[in-house]
Amino acid sequence: MLEKRKINAGEFLILVIVFTIGGSILTLPAPLTTIAKQDAWIASSLMFLIGLFFVFITTQLDAIYPSVTYVELNEKILGKWIGKTAALLFLFYLFHLSSYLIREMGSFFTTQILVETPIQMIMIMLLLTSIVGVHLGLEVICRSMLIFFPWIILLLLLLFLFLIPQIKLENIQPIFGEGMKPIIKGSYENIALPYAQFVILLMITPYVTEKKEMKKAFYKGALIGGSVLTILIIFSILVLGADITARQSYPSYTLGRKISIGNFLERIEVIVAIIWIFTIYFKLTICYYGLSLGLAQVLGLKSYKILLFPLGFLILTFSIFSHPDIVDYRNFIAITWTPYSLTICFFLPLLLLIFGKIKKKRSASKAAKVPVH
Repeated sequence: MLEKRKINAGEFLILVIVFTIGGSILTLPAPLTTIAKQDAWIASSLMFLIGLFFVFITTQLDAIYPSVTYVELNEKILGKWIGKTAALLFLFYLFHLSSYLIREMGSFFTTQILVETPIQMIMIMLLLTSIVGVHLGLEVICRSMLIFFPWIILLLLLLFLFLIPQIKLENIQPIFGEGMKPIIKGSYENIALPYAQFVILLMITPYVTEKKEMKKAFYKGALIGGSVLTILIIFSILVLGADITARQSYPSYTLGRKISIGNFLERIEVIVAIIWIFTIYFKLTICYYGLSLGLAQVLGLKSYKILLFPLGFLILTFSIFSHPDIVDYRNFIAITWTPYSLTICFFLPLLLLIFGKIKKKRSASKAAKVPVH
């Protein structure tokens, strides 16, 4: 086992919450509202329910071989070569997701905060801090989350509290104004971030010490994270309106600009920026950790740490050159990302679960037929 350190169910709960929020808190409201309009909160609720099904698939997979990662699970169920091929597809997705998260962070900073700073410098800084986190190991990553998590929750509560005076209930009407079709379409096109990606956490689950509590923690984490995203979308619609939310690249950041308390507490969008920086950093670090650990397991290496800098260089290069401009990047996310994610993170794990259950039953029946002397 390449990772010797362990985490408990409470730390895993916080990890799931941060993983769910990270990468979505800034980017999810706009594309969802573009399709579902003022009913985006209903689409978000539907996505959340589907997300619980993804949690079910993930926990069922973990139950087959609880002590191995998702990469090792592929080899155990599908055999060495087919398993390695399936694992490499999954690892390429992790590589692509890590590049996406870095690119998203770079785009946000260079368009909203540090507009004259080269995007490459933002991405390099984020990547280097993530490398440090992965090098220190899973236990340190989770301990760091424990330190920052109360601040994330406090800042979210302050954001929602300060926005209450700005609410306009007419913005959310009419409910079901265009029927179920845009709600279902919006849910499908945005399910990939973050709910379909829960299977990535199977790179973490073997190192959780309390297996029975871990399953409950997984559901609780998805419940809390999904609720935060849905509440954020509700506030975006109630405060900004569906049209403005759909037109903004980062609606939740715009929400911070709307806060005005007594003409002295105004434009505290930095709250949203801090929440997103924390959550996307930890999500990137989890993905980077899973990528380096999984690749080391596929290659049969004794340590995943020797891969950190080569992988970091490749991730940075890919994130810069894979899309020539922001329009091409946004089009890829809008059109390709969902079917791509569902293939790697849902359909392949579902097939793996079916084959794994069949293999377990055959092994059990063979063991039952062996005579006892």
